[in-house]
Amino acid sequence: MSDLEPVGNKDISDAGVKGIGATIGGVGLLIVQGVAGFLGGLVGLVVGGIAVVLGAGSLASKSSTDRRGGAIALAAGAVLALPGLAHLLGGIPVVGPILHFAGGLSAFVVGAGALGLIGYGVVNLVKFIKGLRSRR
Repeated sequence: MSDLEPVGNKDISDAGVKGIGATIGGVGLLIVQGVAGFLGGLVGLVVGGIAVVLGAGSLASKSSTDRRGGAIALAAGAVLALPGLAHLLGGIPVVGPILHFAGGLSAFVVGAGALGLIGYGVVNLVKFIKGLRSRR
């Protein structure tokens, strides 16, 4: 969206939708990550298990969009369940440290993804606001 070229309504609305969706998605991901640590990771284990089951069910769909969403839900569920699993199985000599490392890595990945989504949303919201101003 340049100041020299007229901006179409579709470009402006697309930037607004992407901006709001990505920002809310990033904040929601941070909230889910925070909630996942409650009760010693049990909430994350339950929420992650539900996401894994729902994602696995969507993988059998004929629609490629449903399969893609199912794969994302499956991966997100596994990432959310790892810290809870690490907490529950932390006493096992070999498995415990591996799960603990994987749980910390998953928390980093979720946090980085959430910050990336928020950044992407803010960039699109700035484009949206600039596009609205160029319409005056």
